[in-house]
Amino acid sequence: MSQLRGATFCAMITTTAVGLAAATGSHANAEVSNFDTSLTALSGFSFQLVDTFDILYSGENAYFDWDLDNVVDQVVPVGLPDTLGHYGDPEHYVLDFALPGSGVILNPYFMGAELSSAASVDWRLSYTSTAGDESTIYSTIMSGTADYIGGGLTLNIAEGLEWPVSGMPANDLGIPEGTHVAAAIADFTSFTFTYPGTSGPARLEANVIPAPGVLALLGIGGLAARRRRS
Repeated sequence: MSQLRGATFCAMITTTAVGLAAATGSHANAEVSNFDTSLTALSGFSFQLVDTFDILYSGENAYFDWDLDNVVDQVVPVGLPDTLGHYGDPEHYVLDFALPGSGVILNPYFMGAELSSAASVDWRLSYTSTAGDESTIYSTIMSGTADYIGGGLTLNIAEGLEWPVSGMPANDLGIPEGTHVAAAIADFTSFTFTYPGTSGPARLEANVIPAPGVLALLGIGGLAARRRRS
């Protein structure tokens, strides 16, 4: 495939990055992700997201998975500013798990099809066609491995990427519409999942590390830097 360049490609990738997964709006040059939501338990070990969220995407590169195995095959430099995507339909997102010893095998989905050639995952966060119905998973936007911590799990995001629900938008560059493409998340690569049981709802919170410039604007750069070194 020829090298992809130019303003048209940049504009198209921008559209991809901020139009992810039925997001309802976007803001350029944003500061920080805001992803902290309670969860509603569904059947099995699946949970529906409750609160709206924002994800800060890096505009540095676009990531293509040509053979639908959920692994990046080509990285294309883009060189755009980071962009914040707002998700106003959390009720369409479901978090589910493959519990150890359960025999459940999870694979990511893309546009209604299970990615059978992809490696199985410990968890996945997916868009569902019907709100709150995990049987209608359409596309998995994030997935990865899980590590046990006291009171919950750390959910590691594979390659730190978010995959748009509908893939590549229409373009004039010869890239098929619907190609599996991703954007890097700019300021977090994992979540903390907590499940207090009867004492309260489960929660999903991104482990955000704001950029130094954002910390300076907030006036807490020194404190945050000390925390990162500890």
